[in-house]
Amino acid sequence: MRNSVSMGVPLVSIRDLERHYQMPSGAVKALDGIDFEMSEGERVILLGPSGSGKTTLLNCLSALDTPTSGTYIFDGKDVPMAPEQKKRFRTGMKLHWSMRLVDWALGIFLAPVEYFTHSRPEAEANELMTSFRRDNIGYVFQFFNLLQDLTVLENILLIQELADGRDEQRARHLLKLVGLEDEVDRFPAEISGGQQQRVAIARSLAKRPRLLLGDELTGNLDTETSNTVMEVLVKACEAEGITCVFVTHDESLVEYATRVVRLDSGITVSYTHLTLPTNREV
Repeated sequence: MRNSVSMGVPLVSIRDLERHYQMPSGAVKALDGIDFEMSEGERVILLGPSGSGKTTLLNCLSALDTPTSGTYIFDGKDVPMAPEQKKRFRTGMKLHWSMRLVDWALGIFLAPVEYFTHSRPEAEANELMTSFRRDNIGYVFQFFNLLQDLTVLENILLIQELADGRDEQRARHLLKLVGLEDEVDRFPAEISGGQQQRVAIARSLAKRPRLLLGDELTGNLDTETSNTVMEVLVKACEAEGITCVFVTHDESLVEYATRVVRLDSGITVSYTHLTLPTNREV
């Protein structure tokens, strides 16, 4: 029996979500029937051992991956998904040269049909998925992925230019929000790892996402720096009204969540609602 949680009108609603991968040894059930809801303003941390499905769920939430089955509704609308494609697999089979020639010739002959029946719908679906990510999703990575030849401020402005347009006032506001207003003209190599992650947080907020996702975002930081980064992140998300989902192995970070969801072997094993302290200072 699966667990499910409802808190008012959900921003995110997932029902019976499955993501299976077909391997030579058989099907791998990365997600095996997930029911999951989030209201706006929540901060959810996904915990679980390696291989439990945390990152796969995050990829499905961001529309970077398409579930095998199930429904995903975001703000009352179905999230775009890639069409199911029929693929031919030849596993461990060596073909005679004549069969390889036939296979090649058929590939050329069927290419127009393949385009209109598979490639074109896939391209259209990918465009819709990209638009969904651009309009709704922010991402903070374990590795900061800052452009080393751009200053702290320029890293934020670049994302704005790729999204809704350059807004230097907002970029400076975000850097102030994460405590880096005095570092705007410095390059990434000139600031600490914790400061670089704070730049990455500001960058992820630059296009005003509805949902912010983070995958082991403190994985490269020491404990003290991790706590500082999480405190900054919570403050920024509360100020911007952003809903968050974070994947981590670090049990100590649960204090920054409003809810903890534990996964194991592709299923949810527990939900825990938390009451946060109100006296945090950054």
